[in-house]
Amino acid sequence: MMRVAHLTYQFSKTGSPFFKDVSFQLKSPGVNFLIGQNGAGKTTLADIITGLRPAKGVLDLPKAAIYLNQQLPLLSSIRVRDVAQLVLGIEHGRLRLTTEQLQQLIDTQAYQFLAPLWDQHYGQLSGGQRKLVQLLLFLQVDRDLVVLDEPTAAVDRENVQLLFQVMQAHPERTYLLITHDVRDLHAFTDYQVLWLNNRQVTTLSKQAFETAGEQPEFVALFKTQ
Repeated sequence: MMRVAHLTYQFSKTGSPFFKDVSFQLKSPGVNFLIGQNGAGKTTLADIITGLRPAKGVLDLPKAAIYLNQQLPLLSSIRVRDVAQLVLGIEHGRLRLTTEQLQQLIDTQAYQFLAPLWDQHYGQLSGGQRKLVQLLLFLQVDRDLVVLDEPTAAVDRENVQLLFQVMQAHPERTYLLITHDVRDLHAFTDYQVLWLNNRQVTTLSKQAFETAGEQPEFVALFKTQ
């Protein structure tokens, strides 16, 4: 079980708490979507969950997690192969990985996308390709909790489907995705929604969200496609 209980967080010692007595459980293992208005505090909550912001309360969560809240800045001259060797080399304690070793360490679907790009320079890729390269590679790192902040933004839906397929290849993990795209939820047969509203979290099952999803307060949370 992964849970947060009686969470309190404030940005400064003198200010009033931004979060006060917030409690919820993650669907674990499984897929969780964190939704809410812009400025509701979704990224702040993700920072707390992954240990980047210290907070008071009970955080019964893994100490080591994958957290991608934006693209990592990389030199435009670096090759995609070099990015793979950097990410997976650190994870497996190797300075250099051969193409054969990379293929063994990377999920088949992810490798099929990455292999044709091996010798391309990072600066040659589109913004969506750069983002997907990082997402697919970090999903090869073995962690129980994976937190992704708007992973599908600027990624075309065909490649979003690839991303989700790679996620689903690891059902033993717990995923927390921040999203403003309702199509992300529709891509999964089972999930839990964490609705951040008025600095409190309401938990909804897939069935409960689908029942309430047409209500104006939920429709307003998602981008119009």
